[in-house]
Amino acid sequence: MFKPGESGNPNGRKKGVPNKDTQQVKDAYLALIQGNLPQLQEWLDRVAAKDPGRAIDLLLKLSPFVIPKKSEQDISLDSPINIILPKKEDE
Repeated sequence: MFKPGESGNPNGRKKGVPNKDTQQVKDAYLALIQGNLPQLQEWLDRVAAKDPGRAIDLLLKLSPFVIPKKSEQDISLDSPINIILPKKEDE
């Protein structure tokens, strides 16, 4: 067969093509969430009645699944930036 460190596809999977197992898990999780949407509000209300902070924590933990995460980028400049502030009226 293949020697250690070699593969039948030396170029690997194309960029953007998800792993089949990972996609199946994501699909199953999405189906689970969609099937329980009516109960999610009830569950959150129960948690909030006892511990509002915990309810907020749960919402924050769920938000990355709904709201895309902000990506951070490093920016480097080859030349300095000159900032010109507007003059005040009294000057």
